[in-house]
Amino acid sequence: MRFGIMTQLQTPRPWSDQRDWSAYQNALEQGESAEKHGFEYFWITEQHFFSEIGHCACSEMFLAALSQRTTKLRMGLGVVVLPLHHPFNVAERVATLDVLSSGRVEFGSGRGTTPYIVEGFGLDPQKSRAAGNESLQAVLRMFEEDPFTGFAGEHFELPARHVIPKPVQLPHPPLWVAATNLETYEHAARQGVGVIGVTRNSHSETRKAIETYRSISRSQTAPTVSRCRNENVAVFGITCCDSDDAVGKGTACAAARWYYGDNDAELNHLRFATAGGVDKIKQRISAMSDDDLIDAGMALGGNPETLCRQVEGWAATGIDQMIFMIQAGKATHAQVMRSIELIGHEVIPRFQ
Repeated sequence: MRFGIMTQLQTPRPWSDQRDWSAYQNALEQGESAEKHGFEYFWITEQHFFSEIGHCACSEMFLAALSQRTTKLRMGLGVVVLPLHHPFNVAERVATLDVLSSGRVEFGSGRGTTPYIVEGFGLDPQKSRAAGNESLQAVLRMFEEDPFTGFAGEHFELPARHVIPKPVQLPHPPLWVAATNLETYEHAARQGVGVIGVTRNSHSETRKAIETYRSISRSQTAPTVSRCRNENVAVFGITCCDSDDAVGKGTACAAARWYYGDNDAELNHLRFATAGGVDKIKQRISAMSDDDLIDAGMALGGNPETLCRQVEGWAATGIDQMIFMIQAGKATHAQVMRSIELIGHEVIPRFQ
């Protein structure tokens, strides 16, 4: 099994004057350390307008910087919110990142988790899925065609142009989709793309979704979107590893509660719209003890031995990649770096 790390640059108050500079510099250090300690993937989300909750508006720019500090770490766009961007810009930026990283891009795409972001760009959330699907179709053709012969759809009318640069990975970087809802697994299988799920879905729910995903994927002669099938499933979970088991569990659970809605961030109430709303998730975790959160997989925490047992539970569902979201809530940079080191030394080797 492979291992990744994820961030959305959460920056809870109180703030210093250098809040964003510190967040970005810390994340770059975390990425460098992740590669050093055996992680293979670094995933970053795309967020807009959500103060405290996600300060990563230009994920490809961050990964471009990280690519110059690393040599093997895969650069995970998790995900590009396609409806917000012109398809020409998406193709150009993803390809540029692939060139700068010498072919290390993982191209995740989606429509966004809340109408608040889409509406901020003057777009209709009801049309975002269809617009995103059209955009991806056009972008993949831009990667392959030279020159691009144009595209005519309901949402985009694109002229023929030379779209440059081309990605290093041909016909395109591996494609992924975020799956906060289990129904997305079946949709992803038909498209021929990888899935990034979340540990707040139970082991049994995830296992069943993966079985369906594999069955559909392996019965299809050709995927509907991807030119080269990416049959991989990952899940991410809020994580802290510490030599002290109680500290690791407590820190992970506190970060998970903050991430899943137990915070006073101004726009918290607008999150997770596509998963039923933050209130639904917050109500669920409020009724759970820390032990319940750990048992349910909504938090992954403890000492290395405890974390290994938790990873074993997720490995049994059939996932290909375990993604730890360590920079979450009010976890400090020092705690994140210590977790990365411990996981690299004592957890990752157990699964290789």
